[in-house]
Amino acid sequence: MTTGAADHIYTLHRTPFAMAPLLHAFHDEAEAKENGILLSYLILPLLLYPPMQKFLKGANKRSTLRTMCDDHRRLIGLDVRVQEFKPLTNSALQILVTEKRVALGEGMTLTSIGLIHEKSARADLLKMSKKLAAIFADIEVVSIYRTLGLKSL
Repeated sequence: MTTGAADHIYTLHRTPFAMAPLLHAFHDEAEAKENGILLSYLILPLLLYPPMQKFLKGANKRSTLRTMCDDHRRLIGLDVRVQEFKPLTNSALQILVTEKRVALGEGMTLTSIGLIHEKSARADLLKMSKKLAAIFADIEVVSIYRTLGLKSL
């Protein structure tokens, strides 16, 4: 198997060190909730999908989970993308915990305790990550998974 330039560029852009600030920005904006760590597995599959990016760029304080799910094209293949991004999410979470940027609490809550490495990630993705946290703000984790059509992690 040979790897080309495109494979190397993909690897550089999808490194855990570049994705960790996106997870950190989300948890910095979101309030800690029970099983909140499970939301980490939704961040990258949602943020890095072009149809969802278009929605998140235009999202405002009136945007909700329901308006996000109105267009089914935004959610096509989400379950497959969640599984594909799971190892990358695990690595990014491990980096955040090791660097003491987030703390894992009781009930699987994840709390931001350090500064976000904003230079490591794209600014537009950081902003979209914070908007996603606002959309998920008042909803329980189980309800978010159910609304997005995910049955398991």
